[in-house]
Amino acid sequence: MSGPPPLPRRPILDRQGAWLADELRAWQAGGLLSPEQAARILDLYPSVDEVVARKRSRAVLALMGVAALLVGLAALLLVGYNWQAMPRPFKLLVVFGAIVGTHLTALFLRYRTREQAGSEATFFLGCLFYGAGIWLVAQIFHLNAHFPDGVWWWAVGVLPFALCLDTLLLHAFLVALLGLWAGMEVLGFSHLATLFLGQWRFPNGAYTLPLLALPGLLWAYRKGSPATVSLYVPLLTWWFVLQPFSWHWGANSTYFIGAVGALLLILAETHRSDSPFEIPYRLYGVLLVGGVLVVLSFFDFNRHLLSEGAARGGLIQTGVIVALALGSLAVASLVPRDPERAARGDALARGLAGTLRRQWLPAGLLLLMVLAPLSGLLAQSPQGFHTAALLQTVLANVAMIACALWLTGIGLRDDRGRPFAAGVLYFLLWAVLRYADLFGDFGGMLGAAAMFFLCGATLFAVALYWRRRKSVRHA
Repeated sequence: MSGPPPLPRRPILDRQGAWLADELRAWQAGGLLSPEQAARILDLYPSVDEVVARKRSRAVLALMGVAALLVGLAALLLVGYNWQAMPRPFKLLVVFGAIVGTHLTALFLRYRTREQAGSEATFFLGCLFYGAGIWLVAQIFHLNAHFPDGVWWWAVGVLPFALCLDTLLLHAFLVALLGLWAGMEVLGFSHLATLFLGQWRFPNGAYTLPLLALPGLLWAYRKGSPATVSLYVPLLTWWFVLQPFSWHWGANSTYFIGAVGALLLILAETHRSDSPFEIPYRLYGVLLVGGVLVVLSFFDFNRHLLSEGAARGGLIQTGVIVALALGSLAVASLVPRDPERAARGDALARGLAGTLRRQWLPAGLLLLMVLAPLSGLLAQSPQGFHTAALLQTVLANVAMIACALWLTGIGLRDDRGRPFAAGVLYFLLWAVLRYADLFGDFGGMLGAAAMFFLCGATLFAVALYWRRRKSVRHA
């Protein structure tokens, strides 16, 4: 009779691995575990030596990547110095010879000499030569085109190598190329439009970026690489943030950026509470929505926003946000967050209800970003704009306090210091902003001194509480 199949290895932090090893030794000494059981538990996680070796290999790979970049720049400068003196056939031979030669060398290093880091750095050098070759060939034949297309084709050529090679270097290079291409297209050529269904024109929004980024994101989940997920999440966030500039939403872009942050928080809570994959979603979600709430917490900004920009494009933007919100909530409801729910086979309606209960803050922030631009459409008089701006200011301040409490709750739930500290600091930021906004002229320097004293005392009390809590948990 065969035993149970081996479980896949789970990622673990260095301090968690050291704590687990010490606890297993203590449990063995107390007779709670046998050496065989302790060994089986340790086999579920990377050993300390493996973690150290992985960090060392990443450092070596980073140094080799920088070295490959410098070598590539030196080669390009050398070729550029003699470029005009070369005949056209020799130029093509140099371009294609450099690309093919570096990739053949990388294959030799990878499969014959087993030099993993050296082969990845050489592949990176070959991808650099491939991108340079795009412009050099265009220069040889005097081809004029939309120059961001060259960056797009460069990224398309790097994509297969990033997916086939188990390396973070090429994924980082691919993300940099896609982010650069999207920025050039939207910010530099948003006026360019393509015909759509005859007389309809579609804004230039770099719409192929998600199609090129999605394979890398799926690869990161399949390989269990949170570091790679941390590359693609900001890339997709950057693409979403660029869309209001493509569609010329103007002031309405503030609400759309806040909605993107709320969507990232929903996707973060889709993961398990102890999963490292949720961290990049929550980090960028908090940065986006937290920054938007800061500016929305001022009455003068809201009054200007509603009177100037909310009446243009509000309905289109609201429809886009609603569609994204429903799609994200549906995905969050269908993805089983725990084994018990997966075994029950919850229906979509029950899963959606559970998702809304667990994600009350991201869902509430989404609702705020949906209703805020519509309030400008309903208010058609100065008094109406004043009332809508006042209501929006109050809701934004309430959302800031709720966001601070939610972050501290996340830190307490997951026993993580960074979300807890972020929640405390965000609450203190809200307190300082409201003092400066409402009581700055009245309190003066003495009031500011009292405000900073109270903030310092609060931070000191929070630090003592966190230290005592950690001591109790590990006692």
